[in-house]
Amino acid sequence: MSKIHFYIKHAIGSRMLFDVSGEQKSFSLDGKEGEWIFTVEDVEPEAAALVENNKWNLNLFYFIEEPGKPIRKYWYYDKDKPQIDYDLDSRRWTIQVDTRMEYNNEKI
Repeated sequence: MSKIHFYIKHAIGSRMLFDVSGEQKSFSLDGKEGEWIFTVEDVEPEAAALVENNKWNLNLFYFIEEPGKPIRKYWYYDKDKPQIDYDLDSRRWTIQVDTRMEYNNEKI
């Protein structure tokens, strides 16, 4: 069974802004080349505000762990400014970015 991790970090210093998987929030990733949309459920207003206040400096990391295979790692960001929408009533949050890079720690 695969395990997926989703982290939102500050671009300068890599400070963790929101550990989505660590907080055990339901999330999804949809998209195509040039447009990736992350949707996160049940996000506290304080967490949404922290990310919104740092929207110019966001790095999103998405890791897929599968037994017996190397971890697949993806870095998402926006070349300008990500589109962030937060609905206070549903506590649903979406972040749209335009760039994805696959990487691994063996080829740094």
